[in-house]
Amino acid sequence: SVPRLKPLRHAAQKEIVLYAHFLGLPYASAECHHAPLAFRGHPRALLKDLEASRPWAVAALAHSGRRLAL
Repeated sequence: SVPRLKPLRHAAQKEIVLYAHFLGLPYASAECHHAPLAFRGHPRALLKDLEASRPWAVAALAHSGRRLAL
């Protein structure tokens, strides 16, 4: 098994889109037509609300999740 490289894993989606835009890189911005019905929309909305009130909270949550042992 080859480990996956994720160089932009700590970057927010909007930062990645801006990066691609300013470098003139192609990117897909269309949302899947099943997305409104998917459960992951609920946690995503929760994270967006959390980020709006505390911009550092989402990054802190992701950082703390990496320290959890399975």
